Amino acid sequence: MNNLKTKWLRKLREWFLRYLPAEIGGTIFALAAAWWAHHATGSLVVAAIAGTIGENIGYYGVAASRDAARYWRVHATHAHARRIWLSGLHTVRGMLVEFGAAEVIDTFLVRPTLFYVMPTMLGGTLLGGIFVAKLAADAVFYMLAIIGYEIRKHKLDKELVANDEPAAQ
Repeated sequence: MNNLKTKWLRKLREWFLRYLPAEIGGTIFALAAAWWAHHATGSLVVAAIAGTIGENIGYYGVAASRDAARYWRVHATHAHARRIWLSGLHTVRGMLVEFGAAEVIDTFLVRPTLFYVMPTMLGGTLLGGIFVAKLAADAVFYMLAIIGYEIRKHKLDKELVANDEPAAQ
């Protein structure tokens, strides 16, 4: 039983360290975009959409930068142009596997709905409602993203590192 608990604690730590930097970036952008849009238009609908877009820009900016840097190191033995191509290709492929399904459901259904409903449910407090909505939407998002991450890690990334061949000189 102790081994199982230790394994789960390690997994939780791994996921926390993987997603926390992107979460911080996404949260800052979501709150700023929602506040700015609401301030500019007075519309909760526009604020919900802007918050969703802002969250995506902040979150995936951090996540893609981290992955691109990692793949850049993995492909260090390749010629420069091939290294750029492979790093970009593997970054996009990995992000699609890890986040594709989670993002579609989150962006087009869960997050905008919650960003619209929660401020009203919390008595019209825009930033508090957006923040609570973000936490609720994140729970759904991470259930799906973690599954994608584990598939990516165990299938794609192991295969990638094992099959990476140095560039012909």
